[in-house]
Amino acid sequence: MTQSWGYGEVSAMPMPADLESHLLTAVRKLTATLDVTGVCDAVLAGVESAFGATSSWIMLHDPERDVLRTAVFRGRGADVYASAEIPAQAGVVGVAFSRREIQFVGDVAAETRWFKPERVRASGLRSVFVLPLIAADRGIGVLGVDSPLFDAAHPPGPLDVKRLEVFAAQVAVGLVNARLYEASQQDRARLRALLRERRELRREVHDLRDEVRTAYSFGPIVGDSPLMRQVMEEVEQVAGSDVAVLLLGETGTGKELLARALHERSGRASRAFVPVNCAALPEALVESEMFGHERGAFTGAHSRKPGRFELAHRGTLFLDEIGDLPLNAQAKLLRVLQDGELHRVGSTQPMKVDVRLIAATHQDLPARIGERAFREDLFYRLSVFPIRIPPLRERPEDIPLLAEFLAGRYARRLGKRVGALTPGAIAALGSYSWPGNVRELQNVVERAVILNQGGSIGVEHIRLEPLASPAPAGSNEPARAEAPAPDGPRGHDAPMPVTLADAEREAIVQALRHAEGRVSGAGGAAALLGLKPTTLHAKMKKLGVTRTDVFRR
Repeated sequence: MTQSWGYGEVSAMPMPADLESHLLTAVRKLTATLDVTGVCDAVLAGVESAFGATSSWIMLHDPERDVLRTAVFRGRGADVYASAEIPAQAGVVGVAFSRREIQFVGDVAAETRWFKPERVRASGLRSVFVLPLIAADRGIGVLGVDSPLFDAAHPPGPLDVKRLEVFAAQVAVGLVNARLYEASQQDRARLRALLRERRELRREVHDLRDEVRTAYSFGPIVGDSPLMRQVMEEVEQVAGSDVAVLLLGETGTGKELLARALHERSGRASRAFVPVNCAALPEALVESEMFGHERGAFTGAHSRKPGRFELAHRGTLFLDEIGDLPLNAQAKLLRVLQDGELHRVGSTQPMKVDVRLIAATHQDLPARIGERAFREDLFYRLSVFPIRIPPLRERPEDIPLLAEFLAGRYARRLGKRVGALTPGAIAALGSYSWPGNVRELQNVVERAVILNQGGSIGVEHIRLEPLASPAPAGSNEPARAEAPAPDGPRGHDAPMPVTLADAEREAIVQALRHAEGRVSGAGGAAALLGLKPTTLHAKMKKLGVTRTDVFRR
């Protein structure tokens, strides 16, 4: 025997007078819990008390998969239905949920509409009440009951249906509240995680800012020569203002280092420092990169993109190699500097920007103006406060200080212990004209640290390329090739210069020989070189180091 009642039909039935005590007990239990499992347990306990149920369960709807899944199951058949999952429209349970009709099956074994009849019969259920759980006119699951009060011969009456429907309404309300509470708890947990992540990011930014200040402050601008002291004094004088600064100097003299020092000592230090290498910008994209573009402004502009000026708003924009900026971009740059506003490519709306500009170049800008390759009005706008950075050959007294500082930095980075530079090594460095300036000195010192196997850095670790050095400014003399150390080998017996890759390869081979071919572990080549074993393996593969190289004598 199977019976069904519509949701509206049951709602119109009068409330049974004897339901109050059972309902009050269930409500008290509901108010004591705010989790889904607790709500289900509280209602099922009330159902058992009111109907003497031998089995009761609640299945909740998963809208993403459109299935009903068991949330709580009590009594007979719990082991069978503990993890049940059925389609939301399947079987008797699916009918109750999808049609919003209360279903009563008087003889479980005789019913054929179950989703899995064998499983239902194996559960030991005898008669089943299934009620839809509805909240805010939305189905959220079903409530099922097996009570010995009802069977095919004694079906439930209207008051029995009404009693059970009241419990179903209570569990629906309780589940909605529990889900809202759980959602709010999850939101609070996510918010706490976001706040924690934000604090960590702020701490990381603070730490990185401190590292940048340390890395790019006057500490690493090593030099005690009169020329460098003058440069530092000029930086201190102009750092606090917002006037444009033009840094003049050869390649490798540290123009970006000084630009960062100017930024860190300005009132904009907490804002962005945005470096731009004008020489590296494709000519067709200079305006887009500098001023940004709107979506659809040109082929490939799939979204709006802010330019470097926008990114540097209220901060500092560093334009390196300004002499390589195309003339049309120079005109727009001048307009931005004069008006304090820009137009994105493809936009007609102006945008205000507040940027402190620092430019740098190794070129002779007045000569470029004479060649009509640089705008004179832009030059005067940029060079409000020019600072000339002397090349390394003009301050040879700074070379030993720089070399010792760089050697210590690279030794720490590579995890090596190295001693001071020997007089011969210092003499070798001092005799060279350094066409690449401090950048070239960095490479030479790093190579020396790699080659060094412990102890002092000697002349044998100093490998100088005999490159032509630039002639002094205003001189008609041709460039000269510089030789290495005066106390090193000369003539045909002098060793040929090696590349950094050659030096690195030789250092790896020597470390492997010392470790008898072992890469990992204590005393392995990776530990000797201060590298991770995976990093060393990658370098060996890149440089072509084989066992034959290691064990060949």
